[in-house]
Amino acid sequence: MRINRALAAAGVASRRGAEEMILAGRVQLNGRVVKNLAARVDPERDVLALDGRRLSIALTYYYYAYYKPRGVICTLQDEHGRACLGDVCRALKGQPVPVGRLDRASEGLLLLTNDGELAHQITHPRFGVKKKYQVTVTPALAERDAQQLITAIPLVDGPARFYGLTLTQRSGDRSRLEVVVNEGRNRLVRRCFEALGYSVRRLKRLSIGGLVLGGLQPAQTRELSAGEVAELKRLGGL
Repeated sequence: MRINRALAAAGVASRRGAEEMILAGRVQLNGRVVKNLAARVDPERDVLALDGRRLSIALTYYYYAYYKPRGVICTLQDEHGRACLGDVCRALKGQPVPVGRLDRASEGLLLLTNDGELAHQITHPRFGVKKKYQVTVTPALAERDAQQLITAIPLVDGPARFYGLTLTQRSGDRSRLEVVVNEGRNRLVRRCFEALGYSVRRLKRLSIGGLVLGGLQPAQTRELSAGEVAELKRLGGL
C-alpha cells in the first residue's frame, strides 16, 4: 500500500495529514527517513515508524459504539490512576481509540475505532458532522438566551453557536434541552451555557451523525453494523 495509506491505517493521521508528516521528515521506513510520497509499504514485511516509534498497521478496521459513564476520562492512560478508557479499548478487537472526547463529568455516546482516517474526518470541522446532546441546566433557560445560543456566543477562542436547540422539559428552576452542534471544540456545550451564567447539571451525548446511543447502558459497547460504518464514512467524505 502507499505510505500515506499505511500511516492512516496505523491511526496516526488522515492520508493528507500523513503526507505532511512524510514531507517534514518525521517518517522512517525500514530505518531510513522517507520523503517520497509514492513509496509503498508491505505491512507484513516492512517496518514503519513515526518520530522513531514503530507503528502497527491495521489490516482490519473495527468500529464500536460505547456509552461512556460519568467519571471516566477519555484517555487510554491516566497518571493519577483515575478511571479511563484504556482497559475498555485494550479488551476490544483492533484495540480502538476514542474519536473525539467527552469530559469527565459528561456521559453518552463515543465512537471507538482503529480507522485513523475515518476518525480524522469525523472530527475535522470542515465536514461539520452533527452531534446531539441532552443537557440539563439551572436556572431555567430564558427565551432571550435561547435565541443568543443559536445566533452567537462570544468565547475566548472565537464565537460559537448551536446548530439546533429544543426545550424538552421545564421543571421548577431547571430546563432539559436537546442541543445540536456541528463542531468539536473542547467543552463547547458547557462553555456556551456557562458564558450566559447557567450551570450544566447533566450532559449526555445522544448521537454522532446518524450513529445513535439507542439502548446502550453506561459502560456497554456494541460493534457497529456495516450500514452504520458506511453512513459515518459518507459524512466524513470518504
